[in-house]
Amino acid sequence: MSSLDVSPNPLSLLVTQPDPTASRPTLRLTLRNTSPSVPITLLTWSSPLDPLAIQLGLIQISSPSNPSNKIDFPEFMIKRAMPPPEDALVTLSPGEARSQEVVMREPIVDGEKLKELAEEGRVRVRVVCWKEGDENSGVVFWAGKKREEVSDEEIELLGRGKEAERWRVESEVFAMKV
Repeated sequence: MSSLDVSPNPLSLLVTQPDPTASRPTLRLTLRNTSPSVPITLLTWSSPLDPLAIQLGLIQISSPSNPSNKIDFPEFMIKRAMPPPEDALVTLSPGEARSQEVVMREPIVDGEKLKELAEEGRVRVRVVCWKEGDENSGVVFWAGKKREEVSDEEIELLGRGKEAERWRVESEVFAMKV
């Protein structure tokens, strides 16, 4: 298993490829609470734990030698029910981690383009969970609070409240085998 660790406090992102020989390339995105004593509650929407991470453009795939030669994903307008459902909020105890596996499958990921981008059997992958110029982008989290301690009002504000923070996730390049 190959990996890359990006560790801004209080969360870290680990990008791995659990089985580089699988017929469909798969990434494992793992968020870990790096605090030795403080719980973190996060909203999974627009985070590495979002089941729609590829569709939202959070995962960027390009040629290793030319990042502008990339897979362009169709832009999806996703309307989510408010307030976020209970399973969209995750509490990580100190040192705890949560993962999601993202399978590169058609029609979201063009398999032919993926092979075309590969150099020496690998493509360049980055995870980016924020948008330039958008102060309301990034992973929403509440440091020092368990889910039950985050008020419904704070959740409905989607990180624009006083208690919430935003983590601008941007991983280093990961060489995914295809």
